Amino acid sequence: MRIATDARLLERRITGIGKYFEGVFRNILKIDKKNEYFLFSSGKIGKYSEKGFRIIPTGRNHFLPQKISSPLWLQTTLPLLLKKYKIDLFYSPHFVLPLIKTVPKCIVTIHDLAHKISKDFKDPVYQKYLWFLLRYSLRNSEAIITISQNSKRDILKYYGKSISADKIKIVYPAVDERFKPMFLRNYENLTKVRKKYFLPEEFILYVGRIENRKNIQGIIKVADRLNKLNSLNNLNIVLVGETGYAGSKDLMEEIKKRNNIHHIEYIEDKDIPYVYNLAKIFLFLSFYEGFGLPVLEAMQSGLPVLTSNTSSLPEVVSNGGIMHNPVDYEGFTKDIVRLLEDKKFYQEMSCRAISQAKKFSWRESTNKLVKVFEEIGSN
Repeated sequence: MRIATDARLLERRITGIGKYFEGVFRNILKIDKKNEYFLFSSGKIGKYSEKGFRIIPTGRNHFLPQKISSPLWLQTTLPLLLKKYKIDLFYSPHFVLPLIKTVPKCIVTIHDLAHKISKDFKDPVYQKYLWFLLRYSLRNSEAIITISQNSKRDILKYYGKSISADKIKIVYPAVDERFKPMFLRNYENLTKVRKKYFLPEEFILYVGRIENRKNIQGIIKVADRLNKLNSLNNLNIVLVGETGYAGSKDLMEEIKKRNNIHHIEYIEDKDIPYVYNLAKIFLFLSFYEGFGLPVLEAMQSGLPVLTSNTSSLPEVVSNGGIMHNPVDYEGFTKDIVRLLEDKKFYQEMSCRAISQAKKFSWRESTNKLVKVFEEIGSN
């Protein structure tokens, strides 16, 4: 079977959805020795050709802005490629399918429905784009991949009248093995990373976009409470991530007013595992997540996790972390104090985090995805 995918996610800096795509496709040829895989892209992703993929770059349109050229590529260039290379199954890693169906079978991935949960979570133009294409993509795919039980429930809630539950397959994300506890043998590298990014001696970490959906305002409120405690007024919070859609300007102004909150827009991918290990606690108070990959990265690194009890996060964290309502700032503050003052409790939560993270594996997830390909391809 000739299987193709839209691999443009691999052309740019890898973020959440890109990490999912990269994770399964890094392992897929180790598991699937039977099918042939084509990666269609606008730019070069040469390292994947060395792994046995057929790479088909088309070149970028430099005359149009990406918001126009990207959907244009999807709706015009991609269908022609699928037809030219006689593709049997097209797998879309990112929400939408081409309107012109030139392959026998399609599978689409829906990571979350943030745009349906709240209009404040996504750009209005992007919301209209999904409103136009998402229902079509769901109806015209032979299977729908999603990344959590919660996302499956959301898909059925908003689109259940036109699709069946059996059509939706859950394939969880995982994280790289390089996310792990680091000890004295890594002391030199840990010290280098601390100096490189001017990280405080003791800090609580957040990784993700700076926007309202992630409840950064809540983290600021927790920081203010910690700052009033004499025993912890030297404790800092480090926020790692780019500014997002809604509220980022106001949030950045609030962050700049505080001495105990530090924002780092970008940390090199190779340095991120060290940053998790330098932190004392991971704080993630998001209102809504399709999965919550940074939480899993933190748990696998052995970092005690404090997070929200909303959307998919209880599914990911289970008893591997501490959860509260995302606006229970007093509860989060008390648990931070307890973790820092009670070494036995801290160690227990670190061990729980590592144990829970072991339930997620790229090999197992990739194996599930290949089984979906086989099931759809044989029908």
